[in-house]
Amino acid sequence: MSQPGWYPDPYGTGSLRWWDGRAWTDRLNPEPDRPPRPRTSEQAYGQPYGQGPGQGAGPGWQPSWVGPPAIPAVDATVHGLRLQANEQGVAYGQAWLAWPHVEWVAYWAAQLPAGSGQAPGTRWIFQAGRYPFHGGPRVEVVIEADGVAEPETVWGRLIRLCQACAEPRLVGELAAHVRAGESVDVAQGLTVHPGGVRGDRVSLSWASISGAIVDGGRVWIRQAGGPTPVLYVPQQNPNAVLIPALLSDLKS
Repeated sequence: MSQPGWYPDPYGTGSLRWWDGRAWTDRLNPEPDRPPRPRTSEQAYGQPYGQGPGQGAGPGWQPSWVGPPAIPAVDATVHGLRLQANEQGVAYGQAWLAWPHVEWVAYWAAQLPAGSGQAPGTRWIFQAGRYPFHGGPRVEVVIEADGVAEPETVWGRLIRLCQACAEPRLVGELAAHVRAGESVDVAQGLTVHPGGVRGDRVSLSWASISGAIVDGGRVWIRQAGGPTPVLYVPQQNPNAVLIPALLSDLKS
């Protein structure tokens, strides 16, 4: 699978690492509490370990982490409710959605500050639903370290299933509308139209957009030739996580 997205880091940081469709990048979400695993020159992202200079791997040999890994199903108990997900859909408690029926997705890691005797921590959130965003059917899972074993692993598996089974369709549908001459609202703050994108009093043509990244809880849109991003939407907004792949699709 070559769909860009966040996947559990094969380099062992415990975070998600951004796969750009061709190779692993330096982007991590969330940023780890410890330094990333060191890489040798033979372990550059996107280059199979053992295939570099002086390595003696046999013909055709590839490690499991040179591309997005296989997608395991999810079966866990989160806050007393059963969470299940596979290539057909996702269910949590009494809520259930098949991936072909999903119309919007959102997932992010919320950093919890220390206070009232509590240590700082992380809350991992995953949402998938149908419109309307407020009031429509949805599956919403909030995972905390004291609510499930290996919370980040469970969250990462949900994301990988969503990226494989729902996001390519959603991106394709949005791109088809734009190519047909329509304007579409993405992530409650960004309008994508045949001429480019606009939001928060900023308008960019396709020629002036270099791409988008997810970083620090926001989806940032970069301007070609500019040192910093000029437009962003919060990552927790519905379908915000689709923006990098959508812009890549429309610019290709």
